[in-house]
Amino acid sequence: MAFFNTQQYGVSHQKGTIEAAMEIKNYVKVGLTGGDVIALISLDVKGAFNADFWPSILNGLRASGCPKNLYNLTKSYFSKRSAIISLNRIQIEP
Repeated sequence: MAFFNTQQYGVSHQKGTIEAAMEIKNYVKVGLTGGDVIALISLDVKGAFNADFWPSILNGLRASGCPKNLYNLTKSYFSKRSAIISLNRIQIEP
């Protein structure tokens, strides 16, 4: 049994962290009752990468042996965004 939730939580009314946690809890409960093995990966990226140099994050993931699918997901996340560094009236856009 695979569970891939495409809904975003924390934006809409009644779609906050409590609802997300309850959905996960219910999924795990059903799976364990059915004898399934449950593994959970959670990634909360809200503002997480705002102050970090994205190529360094990707290099660190690669160097640590990060699974290819998770690495590609992170790389895809970065490729759809841009960053502007502002310091003392100087702006750098990579």
